[in-house]
Amino acid sequence: MKLERLLAIIMMLLNKRRLSARELADHFEVSLRTIYRDLDAINAAGIPIVAYPGASGGYEIMESYTIDRQYLSLEELMAVIAALKGVHSSTEDKQIGHLLEKINALLSTSPSSASNSQHPVVYDFNPWGSTPATAQKVSSLRDAIERRVRTRIAYTKIGGQSEERTIEPITLIIKGYVWYVYAFCLLRTEYRLFRLSRIERWEVLAEEFLPHQSDVDQLRWQEDWDTGQRKLLVLRFAPAVHVRVRDMFGPEAIETQEDGSLLVRTVMADDEWLHGMLLSYGDALFVIEPAYIRERMRESIKKMYLLYEKDQNVDR
Repeated sequence: MKLERLLAIIMMLLNKRRLSARELADHFEVSLRTIYRDLDAINAAGIPIVAYPGASGGYEIMESYTIDRQYLSLEELMAVIAALKGVHSSTEDKQIGHLLEKINALLSTSPSSASNSQHPVVYDFNPWGSTPATAQKVSSLRDAIERRVRTRIAYTKIGGQSEERTIEPITLIIKGYVWYVYAFCLLRTEYRLFRLSRIERWEVLAEEFLPHQSDVDQLRWQEDWDTGQRKLLVLRFAPAVHVRVRDMFGPEAIETQEDGSLLVRTVMADDEWLHGMLLSYGDALFVIEPAYIRERMRESIKKMYLLYEKDQNVDR
């Protein structure tokens, strides 16, 4: 346990710079005396730790010190490379590309062991349906974020209305399979998430803005394109679509019936996406509850039937 704590202290000081002895003691749930002994042991091992007095004082590793590659195992380096490759595939970030080159250089002294090693997980953050146009949009918005300049966008809301917004982009986000930009909207005078697929046109302006104090980790994902109220759904699916149903819903929501059909109880937002998703199952789905969604499905199916009935009279 002591060895693990010593290594953890080293990593914390490398990552967070200056920390007080009290912060370290509280984190590891040990006494101050133990922390002082640990710091002395780290110093004795050749890792220079500098103490700074005063209210803002504490301990940090000497700025000129760099950690040698043997502190990371080959397996750990391969895990870092695998994750970075996944990010690089979706952003084509030059900085990440350079970082990959540097980490690969750490393995250059043992090429045989590196070439024969393969991380068991492949990370691919490139969203399904991603196109060169998406990559161009990501690249332009990233440039605006780095230069802290405003961007004018034509944005289509969930109801189909298109409106022009001027935003101050803060960060790009991939959640699931979708790209978003988190930005301060000058029209709404508040922070918003904008889905990139709904940005029809964009123009990076020359207007600079001051950095924002915002906590991206505390984002709320129920935004203006997802305004539907969450409803309890009870759905019955035909056995023929059981694989697709198990891909869509968690096992706790699925109950297999005696005839092989699947009964699903789940809570979802009642919005445009839900309606389209339910229709996509065709005659393999029956909506049990709520009744108004079942009636809405019935009306949509009637309209589709009438549309194709008319099509019989179209010359081919």
